[in-house]
Amino acid sequence: MKKTITILSFCFFLLAGTAMQGQVLLAKWTFPTGNPTDSLADGGLSWNLDKAIHTEGGTSAIDFTKNGFTTKSAQATGWDNGAMSKCWVVSVNTAGYDQLKLSSKQQSGGNNPGPRDYKVQYRIGTTGAWEDVPNSTIITANDWTTGALDNIDLPMSCYSQGLVFLRWIMTTNTNSTGGTVTAGGINKIDDIYITGELFIGINDQSAPITFNITPNPSKGPVTITSPAMIKNLEIIDMSGRIVYSDQEVNRLNVTLREGFATKGSYFIRIRNNEGKTGIRKVVIM
Repeated sequence: MKKTITILSFCFFLLAGTAMQGQVLLAKWTFPTGNPTDSLADGGLSWNLDKAIHTEGGTSAIDFTKNGFTTKSAQATGWDNGAMSKCWVVSVNTAGYDQLKLSSKQQSGGNNPGPRDYKVQYRIGTTGAWEDVPNSTIITANDWTTGALDNIDLPMSCYSQGLVFLRWIMTTNTNSTGGTVTAGGINKIDDIYITGELFIGINDQSAPITFNITPNPSKGPVTITSPAMIKNLEIIDMSGRIVYSDQEVNRLNVTLREGFATKGSYFIRIRNNEGKTGIRKVVIM
């Protein structure tokens, strides 16, 4: 209920003429205390503070007492024979947010070198398929800079979803010194940040796109007409979930056929080729 109220409140401000923009912290794991409770996100939106980091594929238990980039980190061993199976995993609720970005830092041990090669993948919900995040190839070393990701873009499929999983999966059995990963090989992860923009954000506050929806309310087809070329269009339900998306509209008007959405209230958001955004409410009867 709190999540829906928050989104609706911001939508009210937008419709009243107030625009908001900028990256918002959705969740972070910085492992500040060295205690097992550090498995939980230590910052971000309230509904993400129960999200915990874990490993999959058969690593050791996570040790939160080891030094990280600034405070502590999450450390695991047991990465041997783990190519394309052993990984770090977190989850996050992104409802109401787009333009998602991810940052993280990884380090492999010096005297006990862990996996050198990782990449990030995402999955929507518990039954979705794992997909690669573009530009997320990671090569680790015995430092906190070589294996760092800095505000890389998460795919649009991750936008405004109730549950998104991210995993840092090892892609080879090569360790950070060029040998083969052994059971004692160490890998650490730290400073995981996931940010996004409220879906009602407007890139140009002084000139948002204006457009018409007819009829509204509607019992059948809905036609959207804009004076500016529509690049993409999204329909968002009142919980912030994207229920329809067309990323290549490239027209001044578009008609959504009857049955494109069930009865209820929605927000239609459009963007033009300049990145400017407009949003209006529509009621389907």
